[in-house]
Amino acid sequence: MATFTPILEEVQRLSSYEEKNNILRYILHAFQQKKVKITAVDKKELAGFAFGEVKALIDLIPTVESYRKKDEIFAYEDNLLGLIMLCHGSPMEIGADHLQDIQTLMELVNKERFVENAIDNIFKEGHNDKVAVAQLISAVNALKDEYHKGIVYQGLLHYTKEIGNLPADSKALFARHLNSELKRYLETPLDDVIVSVLELLCDAVQYFMEESTIPLLYEVLKLGKNNISHFAVATLLTAKQPVPTEAVEALAEDLKYAHMTYGLLRKYGLASLFPAKYADKEYLAKSDLVHWLTYPTELGRVPDEIEFLGVVDKKGEDYYVFRYTSQSDNLGDELKGRWLIGWANDEGGTFSNFNLYEEYEGKNLEKTLKNIKKKLL
Repeated sequence: MATFTPILEEVQRLSSYEEKNNILRYILHAFQQKKVKITAVDKKELAGFAFGEVKALIDLIPTVESYRKKDEIFAYEDNLLGLIMLCHGSPMEIGADHLQDIQTLMELVNKERFVENAIDNIFKEGHNDKVAVAQLISAVNALKDEYHKGIVYQGLLHYTKEIGNLPADSKALFARHLNSELKRYLETPLDDVIVSVLELLCDAVQYFMEESTIPLLYEVLKLGKNNISHFAVATLLTAKQPVPTEAVEALAEDLKYAHMTYGLLRKYGLASLFPAKYADKEYLAKSDLVHWLTYPTELGRVPDEIEFLGVVDKKGEDYYVFRYTSQSDNLGDELKGRWLIGWANDEGGTFSNFNLYEEYEGKNLEKTLKNIKKKLL
């Protein structure tokens, strides 16, 4: 049996493309980091699996109605192509039939991603006249899928540095669209998709402020959704508007957002607005690590448990060291539910490589921290 046989069988068994992606990222990480020895037999099996999945996606994508699911499939397609290229030195090593399937899939995905392509055309290619922007907005307004509509905000946030190059009339069109959508969402019943879209919109609208934007952002804060409120607060601060105390309090109480909120307030000289009981270095360090762990490339969620171990000095910098557990699907079965090590550092050194705590545990906590400092930091 090849090294990856059980894992690939598990991928094929799953129906969720988010879960399939988690496992495929794990395989790619193992491949790229050389955590396991990749033999010629392994490469053949991995490539054969990827080619089979490519063919299956060609038939599947046209039948999927939800763009959110399609987006997961597109990410899976990217990882499949990455796996194929890691197994082959160059496209010349890939058979003609497989190359044709890859081309067919890429063309299909490119057709589906017309919003992303239009955003790239406007910002990357510089075709940013009023007509191009109006055509994009018209196409987006015709969409029924709210997640698909939100792709515009993802695109704008990707190209924030280029927004300043927009002609005034093009920027005005985007501003009118974003503010109109913000008002519409405030009048729409919330579900998971609307909440995720509003999060992006409240971030993107800071680049397209109108007179009507400010009162809408205060209405957003009343929704009581911290993931949305964080970006509404950030946008209000950018616009030099006061931030309600209750909004800051709610964000400070939330480990996922406390550290970022404190950083925002400090940036604008308003750190005194942050509740004193949460302005503790240990708490803020824990918040920083928790937020980092929620990234899709890490745990993708808040850890189930997290405990502070101590502070380690490394070359004059303080590292706040923690151990945590999680049942995240991003972890292999050998890591789920077990104590893992992570740390936070104000100089951008917040990180975890999912190292097992027991492998660094000493006779006492002091020895454990010395082991972590020596071998991990």
